[in-house]
Amino acid sequence: MLSFILGITIDLFGDSGGVHATACISIAYLRPVILRSVFGLSYEFQTVKLSKVNFGQRLAYVTLMIFIHHIILFTLEIFNFSHILLIAKKTLFSSLFSIIVIMLVLVLFRRKDS
Repeated sequence: MLSFILGITIDLFGDSGGVHATACISIAYLRPVILRSVFGLSYEFQTVKLSKVNFGQRLAYVTLMIFIHHIILFTLEIFNFSHILLIAKKTLFSSLFSIIVIMLVLVLFRRKDS
């Protein structure tokens, strides 16, 4: 429900016709599968905390979520498979920028353990 609200809010302010809502709902639906594949048994026993996992697992999780979101978003936005190279280029560069920004935020604003 929260992913739909986030996506539809972005769509309302960006006048994008529901593509963000669709992309957000899709990654919310795929999130348990991605968590299980990245974190394995830690996810099965409900012990995953993003702030406590190592950098590689955090990067893998963020990369998968962002890439899936962006590929769905740009495919629906352009909606023409004759422009597959444009979709791939926009997905690649937007994903790289988003991953860098999100990982910087996660590293810079992490909690200090006492």
